[in-house]
Amino acid sequence: MRTPAMAGMKELIVPLDGSEASVRSVPVAGRLATRLGLGLRLFSAGAHEAASWMQDVAERHLPGRDVAVDIAPAETPVDAIVAAAGDDRLVCMSTAAALRPHRGHVGSVAEGVVRQLGRPVFLVGPQMEPHPGANTQRVIVPVDGSELSEASLDVGGDLARALEVPVWIITSVGHKKETAARSGMHGDFTAAESGHVWNLANDLKKQFGVDAQYEVLHGDDPAKAIVDFAGDDGTIVMTTHGRSGLSRIFGGSISTAVVAHSPRAVMVWRPEVE
Repeated sequence: MRTPAMAGMKELIVPLDGSEASVRSVPVAGRLATRLGLGLRLFSAGAHEAASWMQDVAERHLPGRDVAVDIAPAETPVDAIVAAAGDDRLVCMSTAAALRPHRGHVGSVAEGVVRQLGRPVFLVGPQMEPHPGANTQRVIVPVDGSELSEASLDVGGDLARALEVPVWIITSVGHKKETAARSGMHGDFTAAESGHVWNLANDLKKQFGVDAQYEVLHGDDPAKAIVDFAGDDGTIVMTTHGRSGLSRIFGGSISTAVVAHSPRAVMVWRPEVE
């Protein structure tokens, strides 16, 4: 049964720009489309000549598969991709996920698509393994106590139910932040964190009927902790950036670093949270 995030989705489109770097997302999209029961379309905002190149890409990376090829030039690649996605297509695309100090952008085109599309996008970073050790066996949703990060819970629950796998709710607690927090509160800080993510997991289990687990991670590099926890069989779902104040781990650089270092596609989105 299709879940709200997957409901009405007919295809998974894969934007290509003529470079081999963009082709990283093609085999990933092929596996995702199969698991989600979606059609598959390679898309270019380039010249008409790109059609033959995309056909060759499909034959090399998706042999024997029925793959549509589409070209639709637009004023900008972002506009073209968003228009091609319409209301009934998910997007899976490659990104350099450059770790530059520019508010956590994950790449000019990918960032624009995530911001404008209004629904989750599968981003394939530079460390993606062409043939991962296992298909997705878990969906991983990192949270940090902020409303923005927890907006990904429903998306993670939807994806887990669609893939028929468990979902794990995780939070990362840095040693320095944990020490500071302990000094201002009574009781066990880790226990409080565990209780919060346990409640989130329990609510998700009731809402989506999935096996929902939780874990509190420790370390001063939350992106590494998240990627390490996901391993080679977990698909991470997270928002693009967080907020200051109560938010502990969700600077924009965290989501960018996760995409940059994950060996698997990361489902990223930017919810409308005030």
